[in-house]
Amino acid sequence: TPKPSSAASDVYKRQAMLIEIQKEGAEAARKGLSLLSCPYLKADAMPGHTGESPREWIERVNAWEEGWKREVAQRGAKRSTSPFAVSVAERRPGFRLPAA
Repeated sequence: TPKPSSAASDVYKRQAMLIEIQKEGAEAARKGLSLLSCPYLKADAMPGHTGESPREWIERVNAWEEGWKREVAQRGAKRSTSPFAVSVAERRPGFRLPAA
């Protein structure tokens, strides 16, 4: 089998890295962290400190945010299909809480 070119190998590595970053964003969402918890938004992770290009940095930020947003959307969809996502009053219209 022929070896992939160096450029193709670099693209594959970058895509694999971005997928891992998406997973990190999703994990942060599962832990209840804010979108602003993205580690790439910290000063020491920005291009001026790391030396990477702004394009590479924004790819990382976007990948992390995409993973976070997908997880939040997925969790919201799961919550809305849960029988407990509907209030008791909506499931049992005649239900009244006892007077205090």
